[in-house]
Amino acid sequence: MSLKGIDDLLMDFKSYLEFKGYSEGTVRQYLGDVRLFLNQVGKRPEEITVKDVMNFFIALRRKGCKVSTIYRKICSLNAFFRYLVKEGIIEKNILEEVDRPKVARELPSSLTREDVRRLIEAAMDKRELLIVRLLYVTGLRVSEAASLRWEDVDLERGEIRVKGKGGKVRIVLVDRSTLALLKEMKRLCKDADLVIGLSVRSIQRIIKRLRERAGIKKKVTPHILRHTFATHLLEAGVSIRVIQELLGHSSLSTTQIYTHVALSHVRREYAKAFDLPS
Repeated sequence: MSLKGIDDLLMDFKSYLEFKGYSEGTVRQYLGDVRLFLNQVGKRPEEITVKDVMNFFIALRRKGCKVSTIYRKICSLNAFFRYLVKEGIIEKNILEEVDRPKVARELPSSLTREDVRRLIEAAMDKRELLIVRLLYVTGLRVSEAASLRWEDVDLERGEIRVKGKGGKVRIVLVDRSTLALLKEMKRLCKDADLVIGLSVRSIQRIIKRLRERAGIKKKVTPHILRHTFATHLLEAGVSIRVIQELLGHSSLSTTQIYTHVALSHVRREYAKAFDLPS
């Protein structure tokens, strides 16, 4: 398949994904995965076989590619072949015949409340402070924080309207301290459209700098702050269903992984009443 043919097809696929409400990051990953596959297979979509797909994934595995990465690439190709069927380019989605590898779900990392306090204290200006507080008290994905607009922030009610994955809209809440900071930032940036006004990459770099300034040895990212938000809510006794809504998870099973993380907290509380083995 010619380079021009691939580019045209991927542009149409990109428009399809955006119309379906996929996030910018997911669209970028899917396009990269599909481009890699088409370049390596070197066939037109209607000529591709299940064997071609299997050989592609076998080659990735032999190169040391992680099972979780292969699983993601399967998801990317599955979305692509579904699109091809929808457009009448092929008759059936051959990815339906490809077995998914079993992926061991890793327990998400989270920070202690002391870690969060140190991060907050490491902020050197109001925007840095807003970034770390907003990510921690709302559980926003970093892409959601980067694209957050003032029109979606209700400063009276302390609520934020978030458009998440797949175009799903949810409401998250803001604590009093963060709400006061938001009001102050709004006064200082009256004409701004975006609340933070930074790219995803810039926000990630700021969190990294805050970690370094705070002297925290463990890994800290915007996504780990999201994990921390969920874990601390669960430890405080908040219902798993409520946490699911606040995180914007479509499936409860995705949220339930935090019940394993919070078990250490349960053990500590239990040990106050009973003698637990060490």
